[in-house]
Amino acid sequence: MIIIEQIKTKELVQMGPAKDRDWEDLALPDMGQSPKELVKAVIEAYDLGELIAQAHTANPKVLKATVEKDHASYHLSAKIRFD
Repeated sequence: MIIIEQIKTKELVQMGPAKDRDWEDLALPDMGQSPKELVKAVIEAYDLGELIAQAHTANPKVLKATVEKDHASYHLSAKIRFD
């Protein structure tokens, strides 16, 4: 089982305070998904919009991406735990 935890979105704004939001942990069956597939699963589970870009990190247990919904862009971050 894969647990995606510490899921956070932060609105990307040029001026003013950014909206932060924490999301509930998400459990998925371990089927050898790629990091991109895991990001897409989070986006679909919480209706976060569309994947714009995925950051490639040196740590395989970290997910980072940029998503867009309703003409607003957000930074998505999460951690992966195998249970």
